[in-house]
Amino acid sequence: MPGRVRFVCILHSHQPVGNFEKVIEEAYQKSYLPFAQVFAEFPEVPLTNHFSGCLLEWMEARHPEYFELLRGQTSRPAHAPHESWEMIGGGFYEPIMTMLPSRDRIGQTVLMQAYLERHFGRKPRGAWLTERVWEPALVKDLADAGVEYLTLDDNHFRAAGLRDEELTGGYITEDEGRTLRAFPASEKLRYMLPYARVEDALGYLRTLCPAEGERLVIYADDGEKFGVWPNTFKHVYQDGWLKNWLGALKAAQIEGWMVCSTLAAAHDALQPVGRVYLPENSYREMTEWALPARTLATYEHTVHAVKDDPRLRDILPLVKGGNWRNFRVKYAEGGRMYGKMMEVSAKVAALNTDSKLTDKARTHVFRGQCNCPYWHGVFGGMYLPHLRSAVYRELIEAEKLADERAGSFQVGEARDFDFDGQDEWKLANEKLALYFHAARGGHLYEFDLREVAFNVGDTFSRRYEAYHDKVANAVVGTHEAAQSIHDLVLAKEAGLSELLKYDTYLRESLVDHVSQERLQPKHFLSGNPPSDPGFRQAAYTGALLSGSVRKQRAQSRAVGVTLSRTAHWAEHAIEVRKEIRFVGRSAFNVDYRVTNLSQQPLRGFFTVEMNYSLLAGDAHDRYYALEGTAQAGRLALVKDFGAQPWVSLNDHWLNVALKLASSVPAQVLVSPVKTVSQSEGGFEAVYQSSCVALQWELNVPVGKGFEVTLTQDVGKAH
Repeated sequence: MPGRVRFVCILHSHQPVGNFEKVIEEAYQKSYLPFAQVFAEFPEVPLTNHFSGCLLEWMEARHPEYFELLRGQTSRPAHAPHESWEMIGGGFYEPIMTMLPSRDRIGQTVLMQAYLERHFGRKPRGAWLTERVWEPALVKDLADAGVEYLTLDDNHFRAAGLRDEELTGGYITEDEGRTLRAFPASEKLRYMLPYARVEDALGYLRTLCPAEGERLVIYADDGEKFGVWPNTFKHVYQDGWLKNWLGALKAAQIEGWMVCSTLAAAHDALQPVGRVYLPENSYREMTEWALPARTLATYEHTVHAVKDDPRLRDILPLVKGGNWRNFRVKYAEGGRMYGKMMEVSAKVAALNTDSKLTDKARTHVFRGQCNCPYWHGVFGGMYLPHLRSAVYRELIEAEKLADERAGSFQVGEARDFDFDGQDEWKLANEKLALYFHAARGGHLYEFDLREVAFNVGDTFSRRYEAYHDKVANAVVGTHEAAQSIHDLVLAKEAGLSELLKYDTYLRESLVDHVSQERLQPKHFLSGNPPSDPGFRQAAYTGALLSGSVRKQRAQSRAVGVTLSRTAHWAEHAIEVRKEIRFVGRSAFNVDYRVTNLSQQPLRGFFTVEMNYSLLAGDAHDRYYALEGTAQAGRLALVKDFGAQPWVSLNDHWLNVALKLASSVPAQVLVSPVKTVSQSEGGFEAVYQSSCVALQWELNVPVGKGFEVTLTQDVGKAH
């Protein structure tokens, strides 16, 4: 029999937990609905679908008619002339599997299988691996969950030393005696479809047709490319690209050199090509994004310079970027989110009971594992505050349920929450949870408002990114022609280059500045105030205050922690000490003392910086308030408010007022933190948080101290 190509089309569609309703609806109208409708017109070209569980739940609630469309295509009778569509599984809430403990990998996978079987009548045999982030140890957990096969990029197989001509079908891979079959998907097709001319894409598939036998070729990529990515709706649907492409695939099958099938049919029809052990990997671009930014810039320059060198053709596939886990180091914000997830997952798992409350808590944990805010590449991911906030909301809700079940709310404990080898300190009660990083300036790095399930400490610092080198040359506007987002150099607004300032410390709270000159808002905008870096970000000593041990709900003893640093500054020996205690259930005091340990008077300025993430800097319902001034300006304001006894950040969307009062009137300085990141639509500015700095002049005699108490109260905005 003459050779033929077996072509499998897999479309993966996903919307993150917490994404905006209008964004998901637009994706539904521009992509998910029309591609299903057009594919349904060509039963000769079966489709393998993967939808994330969070998107399926949204569709089930908003567009149940779409489920009927899918059911009609996935449950054709056995005697039908054409193959049914396939639904494949994976982690329900689209987690990076390598990020999860085994219990959650299996739990998320089994949850998806049960959901698909319940709604579409068939338990999925295959799985989509989120972002194709692969490590060999996944095999056992996926196999134990009932997964028979999955698809990875051909990049994974090249990294194992396989050549393109060997990538003709699926390979068996194994761990601890458990096996599954891994299929390579074409990177070249990812870049061609849907941008290449139909005849060019079909011509490429012809070149892969063997003289005899059957070669499997898989296209696996985002469904959003078919309508949501820039200019693709017009190209794919209005200009008829998808219909023309499917018509060409239908014709190729009539000609006899191609057969189109689902991945399940390919798995059943083809024997494994062989056995392979794949190294940890992801698709090529993801491994590059995981590199440190300066290294990535060098990597991109070097690869571009040598990619066409024929002497390196066979060795370049073995050159890869970083490990996905490095995102937790590259971005400390991702590391602390991961630490929160692991803490809460373990707390919920320890409940060890089957009940509606436990199931609800576990669902919140699973939703809090949605991958998008844990990394950053072309897509906003970690840079998008609303996605990070959504993950924290789920984790806080899960922790509240676990604490309710265990009967323990008030706690003071030291533990390495973020796995950096240093203990952090946690204070919590029914209303608040505070996390302090002693080794990092004694900063308050997480500030959970448990009643509204919101982490107001979910800030993000400005840092260099390799793509910042292109911002100055970005074009404001859009390209008329459909083009891969990996190739676009666009900006959503002008003036982004002016925002490319980088923070020399993490924008957290209780950041201590000791300076010789009076600080101004411009210094905080610069990211490098002229203050001592030691007190600002170096190690403090931490200890729980007396009586601050884990307690049951019925008890109400004070919970607190003390953090201090002694060091030399400007020919002075000084100690900065801060003691934090809850006062009531919705407020805490920070008792500061700056002690002059030198033999001469201490003169200068002491400033405490707080950073609050309230999602919208220019919204009318989020603003500053001062004594005698109900609305002093929106949260993106840059201003010196002068001496004030207190300042409040009011958020009517959350119905929260964050009032920060000082026992000694302070000069109040405010400024926003805005980052520049890339997204599928181009470079954009993103409001991350509001910096509020309280400043006092120091004039401290020998052996004496300057003392001030800050009270952070959490109330209602109206």
